[in-house]
Amino acid sequence: MSLRIMELVRTAPDWARVDTRSAEVVAWLDHARRAVQDCDLVEAGILRVHLQFLDNDIVRHGAEIVAALRRVEKKEPKPRAV
Repeated sequence: MSLRIMELVRTAPDWARVDTRSAEVVAWLDHARRAVQDCDLVEAGILRVHLQFLDNDIVRHGAEIVAALRRVEKKEPKPRAV
């Protein structure tokens, strides 16, 4: 799961220039929502709030969505080298 989260952080939209209704952004937001939901229910609740108000302040809430992804990634156990 950690790789999935890292990929979402890496491919996050440019919140200052994005159209939140574009197919690519809608798909990215859906992937982010599902990834966080699968890992951390508390962060999933926080993410839902930012998704709900994304259009009110896209730059702020977009950055908070990425921050939630980063927090989840930090909490995920890292694979051990064998």
